[in-house]
Amino acid sequence: MRRLRLGITVVVCLVIHIWMVGASLAHDPPESEPAPEGPATEILGAAPFQQKQTDGNAIGFVITNYGFFGNNFVTREPSMEYPLGTEIEHLIRAGFWAGAINADGDTVVSTGSVSGYWGTGTATATEYTPQQKMRERSSLITSRSYSEKATSEQDFITEYTDFPLRGTNDNVLQVRVRQESYLWSYKFAEAFVIVSFTVINESGGFLRHPCLGIFGELSSGWKGGYDQWRPSGSAWFRNKLLEWFPHARMCGEHHYNYGVGTAPSWGAIAILGTQGGTPIDEVNVSFNWWDWYWERDNPMGDRERYDFLSNGEQDDVREIIPRETDPVELVSAGPFPELAPGDSIVFVCAFLGGMDRASLLDNVDWAQRAFENDYVLPSPPQPPRFRVEPSKGSIKIFWDDYPEDKLDPFYGINDFEGYRIYVTRVEGATSEEFELVREIDIVNGIGYDTGLESVRDPVMFDDGDTTLYHYNFEIDNVKDGFKYWVAITAFDRGIPEEGVESMQSGVRATRVLAIPGPRPATNDETVYVVPNPYRGEAIWDGPRDREKYLWFINLPERATIRIYTLAGDLVKTIEFDGSTYIAGDIQGLKTLDERHVAIPGGILAWDLISNKDQAAASGLYIYSIENKVTGNNQIGKFMIIR
Repeated sequence: MRRLRLGITVVVCLVIHIWMVGASLAHDPPESEPAPEGPATEILGAAPFQQKQTDGNAIGFVITNYGFFGNNFVTREPSMEYPLGTEIEHLIRAGFWAGAINADGDTVVSTGSVSGYWGTGTATATEYTPQQKMRERSSLITSRSYSEKATSEQDFITEYTDFPLRGTNDNVLQVRVRQESYLWSYKFAEAFVIVSFTVINESGGFLRHPCLGIFGELSSGWKGGYDQWRPSGSAWFRNKLLEWFPHARMCGEHHYNYGVGTAPSWGAIAILGTQGGTPIDEVNVSFNWWDWYWERDNPMGDRERYDFLSNGEQDDVREIIPRETDPVELVSAGPFPELAPGDSIVFVCAFLGGMDRASLLDNVDWAQRAFENDYVLPSPPQPPRFRVEPSKGSIKIFWDDYPEDKLDPFYGINDFEGYRIYVTRVEGATSEEFELVREIDIVNGIGYDTGLESVRDPVMFDDGDTTLYHYNFEIDNVKDGFKYWVAITAFDRGIPEEGVESMQSGVRATRVLAIPGPRPATNDETVYVVPNPYRGEAIWDGPRDREKYLWFINLPERATIRIYTLAGDLVKTIEFDGSTYIAGDIQGLKTLDERHVAIPGGILAWDLISNKDQAAASGLYIYSIENKVTGNNQIGKFMIIR
């Protein structure tokens, strides 16, 4: 490790260095410096600061258009959450670093993130300025972002620069960074996101000895164990153990005792390589870590950061002592040959998860294969266009025949075999945790030979959906008001003569949260509440107070629901439209994207929170239902027992 050797130089640089996140650092911001509510966007020539979240596979990951990764725990949104839906987080913050000696002879490092306060606005932690809004593309025909130009099932593309000037330091590299991220939902690829950085020299001179890397603060823990977010720093930090995997150029991290079972999975950052220039094996690959609290007391300048980027060292992780040491890390490569004006370097890394050490190594191996094969992976058929329609006691899935006549892009033949339908009650389930409920394949002497005709029943909906759905299948014996995740995949027969096994499309690519219940009432049927009485929690409730809710059942298509105390005080007013309702305001039902929700249209959830954002107390409540179609009203009552 290099912390002591840098101490004297750091003291000198302290006088001139200005921290992007404040004059001093601590994991929790001081009382006198509240966290900013959002990023500043008033920068001349800049695009708005944006962040997007991956939701196409099993790793939920915040990506920005300013070189910052993770959400710094500003919100509860996933920050390298793996498996997605479990609320097991693996990253506080990360950022892209680019360093070189510029034409003026100055050593400069431009950073997307440095150590700082968690919970502060992420745009204050970067030296990059957005130049483009983030664009999403998908190779999936079922995605609203479908594009023939897409590299993966979910691409995010953007550009940023370390100019125009931000802050008070005018010493910049003058580089433009084109950032692209890729992911796939295939079983073997669902645990990583690949990020490619193309660094273009837009200065008027040569950039000598350029180095590139990813700074990160990997940190694993179970966010679901905290009602309030953020938890205190003492509850989250100094629990990290790192491992360096030299052959994979990967830094892995896990909770030192796996959260006593609550945080069993790993997070990692790996360098996959470079493109179009010097191979990664011909430059130094560095792995450095240092204690967060050491850096707080010994702030670094660009010379110190460049030294870390370029030193070629691989620090000993055995010096990390749980409950005492709080490591942050940097994985980097370089120096590369000098970069002439207009020239570029492509640097590619991966953010990964693993259920254990062995699976993490399998996942980085697949990420490396994806990179080395120019992101062309052995691929199953595309999933069909589909639609999920829950109703009372059942969930029906409709789909078309899109994949049946398509050629395998890798082998150029048609090897389509059939469809599989899956369901799970496990939130955040990996593909292996989905239960197969039906397999339908063509009759050809392979598999079950069930025949596609067994589920053929063409139908078109009259609500503006122009898709002709050729097939449907009903999942019955499901419980109203409960959460089910439903998915449909297409699979091929493989090429046995070449040793290629059958493959299927990603289960998570088509997962939909479906909640069974009645369709909209048409004849002013009696509305009722379940459970009634509500005794502090329902069996479908989540663990936190904000994840508790009850259901209004048999609602008309459009209604106004008013809830009163027995004394006549108005508690809550809710406007309901069953054709668009997805329960997006209910924490216990909140999903990453409305594309992934299906609710039958005759039910509504209430989280027991009043118009004044207060929890409803124990007592008897009266509700009125105003049918906005017929104008009729009905009244009912329910009890809350805390």
